[in-house]
Amino acid sequence: MLVCGTFASCDKVNLDGADLKTLTISFDTDGNTLSSFPSIGDVVTKAVVINQGSVNHNVNWTVSVDNDPDWVSVMKTTKISHYVGTYGGDDRDVELQAVTITVDPNTTGAKRVAVLRFTVADGSSISTQLTQSK
Repeated sequence: MLVCGTFASCDKVNLDGADLKTLTISFDTDGNTLSSFPSIGDVVTKAVVINQGSVNHNVNWTVSVDNDPDWVSVMKTTKISHYVGTYGGDDRDVELQAVTITVDPNTTGAKRVAVLRFTVADGSSISTQLTQSK
């Protein structure tokens, strides 16, 4: 049986029925939302954690925008998040993978929609939708 650490990569082998494929994604909750942008445009940086199955946690990823619209751009970066511990003295700062999303002002008079796609090493991907008001 193969056992992998938190940051190790694992080959997809049978681990007694463990889920090795399903991707899940989570974003930090501080600051602006990721899914809704104002018509004036905005720049948002969000920490991103992608887990693959039940064994690969916080896997490496790339990000793109489906159909490459000219009004939104993305860049992979890092972000420092501060965690407050349970006991005195165990607070800490952690550097996380993050995405910076830049949305240009909307002068079209119509709501705009784009799909952000996060892809992991084996080619699997998970997406999330963002909108911009008119």
